[in-house]
Formats: sequence, structure tokens, C-alpha cells
Amino acid sequence: MLEDIAHFADWTSSPNENRTDVQRTLEWTHYFDWPALCLRQGPLELFVVPAVGGRLMGIRHHGDELAFVNPALKGKIASDDPVAWAALCGEWSFPLWGGGKTWIAPESRWPGGAPQRELDSGAYKVVRTWSDERSMGIELESPVCSQSGLQIHRRITLDADSSTWSTVHALTNRGSIARECGIWEVLMLNRPARIEIPLEDSATGLLDVVHQIAGKGPIDDIRETDIVRISDALLSVECERAVEYKFGVAQSTGEIRVIMPGRAGEHRYRRTSAVDTRAVYAHGTPIEVFNAPSLPYFEIETHAPLARLRAGERVEYEITERVEPLNR
Repeated sequence: MLEDIAHFADWTSSPNENRTDVQRTLEWTHYFDWPALCLRQGPLELFVVPAVGGRLMGIRHHGDELAFVNPALKGKIASDDPVAWAALCGEWSFPLWGGGKTWIAPESRWPGGAPQRELDSGAYKVVRTWSDERSMGIELESPVCSQSGLQIHRRITLDADSSTWSTVHALTNRGSIARECGIWEVLMLNRPARIEIPLEDSATGLLDVVHQIAGKGPIDDIRETDIVRISDALLSVECERAVEYKFGVAQSTGEIRVIMPGRAGEHRYRRTSAVDTRAVYAHGTPIEVFNAPSLPYFEIETHAPLARLRAGERVEYEITERVEPLNR
């Protein structure tokens, strides 16, 4: 039953971030008609939907929804029926659910041009939940992919008295043959917004930093538009228009900031992850940005280095995220 692993933890927190009395809960609820686990702390609410690829489907801050959720798929789940599956996919080869998920890179090795169905859209098992004075969190585990033998494990931890959470993405090869693959975290956010990506001091210009991906939209060279620009080792990306583009970002520090509008002021979402300049990445760069052509969303994408997993081997990658108010 859903109630079997609900946690409730309400207490007065220690002073932090100008808050002295923060209510904290971890409980089952419904999010757009999906059963969801909600981690709630002060103005931040994180909604995890195990039934749809173990997604962090919702990020709500001061009542504003930051993560994009496809309105056509709210409350729906994957089906093995070909007709029902085609309806979920629409014009794409897989459903665009929304939220944040763990994919397997490279995209060029996706079966049939779509992410592994059991990993992307299958129901994840809630391994455990916890809530104590230090943190609260959720561990999720995917089915074993029948095509690749890979299995995803996600551990989401929200620190106490904070709007900072971390996700440890783990990939295990449960099959009998070695697999070359990379952990690839993709978060769909509502448009409009502005992205800021700090660069290494050695970064020289758009030509070396922005690596446009061919076949993603009508723009011949995004570096010749006003969508991207560099100033003082900071790459700025304007995500305002419904035009498709995708590019990788080289020479990044591993940090991504997103400035988003809200009803009472702006929000700043931030994420950080380790970048290994000596490593090989499945798509060539550790960070990618995608802007959707019709639905009002964009994606920030973070890659772990490419790994060769022999049978039984496991690799992990941690991403830290945070939301904070601006102009309030």
C-alpha cells in the first residue's frame, strides 16, 4: 500500500537561509493524478513518480511549477498495447513525459531510435525512504532492461534546512556481456528561461565552446544568433522561442544555472556535477542544451564520463541541485 512507506517529520529547524521554522514532510500524494512521493521542505516541493521511469516529475518552488510536464500525458502510464503506446508517443518514437530522468548514452545506440522502454517509461521500485534530522530521501530501482541488461538506481537526498538536493545515479550491468555506456541525466523545464553556464578561464569563444548537434532544428549555426553569447567566462542561452536547437557545451565547470520567472519574483535553479577533462563523453561534451520546437520546454542535460561495464559492474554519478528565490 502507498501508506506503508509514508514518512512524516515536522519539527522546528535550526536557523538557515533566513528561515527559522521549516515544515518538513515526506509522504505519498498525487501529482497530476500519478501516485507520487513528495519531499516538502519550506517553499520547495519535489514530486517523484515511481510509475513513470522513476522520474523527478515536479519541482515546485513558492508554488510555481519549474519542471515541464506534458499536459497530454498527465496521470497516464506506459502500456504494452501497441495502439496505446503509439498514442502516448504521439509524433515522437517515445513518450515525452516531462520532469527529470536518467537516460543511457549514447543516443546513437538507442534501440529503434528511442530510449530503452523499461528504463525510461517502466515502473521503478521504491527500495526505501527515510526522513531524519539530517536529510530525507528516496531510493528507486528500475527493472532490468530486457534489451541491454542494464539497471538504473536513483537515490534522491534532500538536505535538512536547505533547498539543496542531490541525486546519485547508478548504472549496473546485469547482463552477461560488457556494455559501453554513460549515465545521462535530462531535466525538462518550463520555457521561457535564461541559462547560464560558467566556463573555464581558458575558454576563448563560441567557436570552441558551443558544439551544435546536426539534425536538431532549422538553425544552420546557432553561434551566429542572439540565442547564445559569452561574456566573462559565462555562456548565456536565451530559451524563449519555440525553435528547435541542441548543442553541447565544452570547457564548462560542471555548473548550470537557470533563471525562471515566477508569480512573485524570479527563481534560480542551479546544478553542479564533476567534470573530468581527461575523460571521454558519449556525446563529446559533459553538458548539453535542447530547446523544443513546439511544446513550451527546454532541457538541461548532464553526462557522466563514458564507461565500459563488464557483467556485474556498476558505475555511479552524483548531481547536486538547488532552487533559490531572486528579487523577493
